[in-house]
Amino acid sequence: MSNRLTLWIIVLVAGLGLIISANIFRDTNPLGNLPVLTGSSSPPPEPTNQVVPKPTPKPGSSVSLLATCQLGGEIRFKTPNLYETIGAKIIYQNVDDPTRQIFWKSEPDDGALTIGPNLFEELPLPSGEREIGVSLKNSPTSKSYTLTAAVSYGARNSNGDIEVRNVDCDGKITVDMSKI
Repeated sequence: MSNRLTLWIIVLVAGLGLIISANIFRDTNPLGNLPVLTGSSSPPPEPTNQVVPKPTPKPGSSVSLLATCQLGGEIRFKTPNLYETIGAKIIYQNVDDPTRQIFWKSEPDDGALTIGPNLFEELPLPSGEREIGVSLKNSPTSKSYTLTAAVSYGARNSNGDIEVRNVDCDGKITVDMSKI
């Protein structure tokens, strides 16, 4: 009887350990269970050594630093639930607060795509970059989409108050739906 009791205690402790470790090391993928294929069978694009200028305010300006952002890359859907990202990311500079937003625009705007990230909440500030995630929420009406974005940031006005402003990102991301 004591061997059986010992076995059940070991099973109970192991089960509790698995539950606790699953909660601690839980996958925080913002795309949920959507499988994402990264990489490409084509050769990677040549790296560019571009220097992104950080705008500085004009003398007498009430703005301390202007936010900027750049988009680039491509997303190719293989199936409605699987896509490949090829350098599809947003690069941003001088975003002042994690509550600032990313406003995505899709052309055509048929409501088929959900695009993220939408907040800077878990992104490094004031500058950084993040790969873009896309999911289908409706059937696409086009074989190709163009994504653009704008970001919000805080700027100090002449009264010393911080007001929220938006700036359009340079570049675009293409979404290829021709395989689905």
